[in-house]
Formats: sequence, C-alpha cells, structure tokens
Amino acid sequence: MRATETEGVELTAYRLKGVAYSWFELWEDSREEGSPPTRWKNFADAFVDHFLLVETKAARAAEFENLKQRSKSVGEYHMEFVCLSKYAIHMLPTMEARVRQFIQGLSFLTINKASTAALNSDMNYGKIVTLAQATENHKLKNMMEQEGSSKARSRGNFGESFGGERSAFRGGSSGPSQSVA
Repeated sequence: MRATETEGVELTAYRLKGVAYSWFELWEDSREEGSPPTRWKNFADAFVDHFLLVETKAARAAEFENLKQRSKSVGEYHMEFVCLSKYAIHMLPTMEARVRQFIQGLSFLTINKASTAALNSDMNYGKIVTLAQATENHKLKNMMEQEGSSKARSRGNFGESFGGERSAFRGGSSGPSQSVA
C-alpha cells in the first residue's frame, strides 16, 4: 500500500501522541489559510527542527561527513547515506556533490569503477548507487568463483593422500579402542 505525501503526513499526525501531537496542532494552525496541503518534506523538516537538539543535528552531520561503507553492503551504505544526508544538506548543493560524497565513502571493492563512471557528465545519484551495487555483486561473485576453484584445486591435489583411508586422527582405528585411566 502506498500513500501520497499528504496522506503520509495525515497518517503520521494521527499516530503522534502527547507533546508531539500538541506541537503538530499548533504547527497546522500556524499555516496560512488556503495554503496547499502539507507535504511530507515540509512536515519532516519542521518536526526535526523543533524536536532535535542543535547538538544532535551537528553530530548527525559529522557522522554523515565521516560515513564509510566498510563492511556494509552498498544497499546498507546507501540507506545510511540517505538517512544522514538530511542533516548535511549544506554539503550537497548539487547532484555532483552528492555523487562525489557517496563515492568517497565506498569501499575499495567498488570505488574504482564508480569513480570512473562519476566522471561521466550525466551521472546522477541513482545511477551511481545502481552501478556500485552491480560492481559489488560482480566482484563478490568473482571472489566466490575464485574461492570455489581454489578449493577444487586443493582437493584435487591432496584428496587422495588425505581422504583415501580413515586415519586414527579422524576417529578411525585399526583395532579395538583402548582407554587410559
């Protein structure tokens, strides 16, 4: 089920309780009569501005500035990038700045191809995320294939000498077991 931006605001307002709901009523009443319905971005910005401390916003902006993919998948990194980017809008005045910031946080697995693609003048944020995910998937697939082929090679070379007979070290024995007391 999908809701429009204005329906999302109404649904969220319905779920607000206590101080948050009182704030919403005052905020709605302060809007000019006849103004268009509230859009989600306007509501979210006003809510964050009212309820989040300046220090918290600054900390989130710093977290965004230092955001790195590390062991996260590209999808997880993208979601965190989007969530934190709203606290650092000043850092992303253009699409190029957004793409550049995203690429700076990518892991070494995906950064080379993404950096080259970003030089393309029509590269936007959605395209760079898609490219980074595809690059990550391709490299992970290659690593798994290499790992599988190296395991097959080692089994082929050593399988006969280690796997042919049961040894005493792996639970096999040639005679009755003896216990030491």
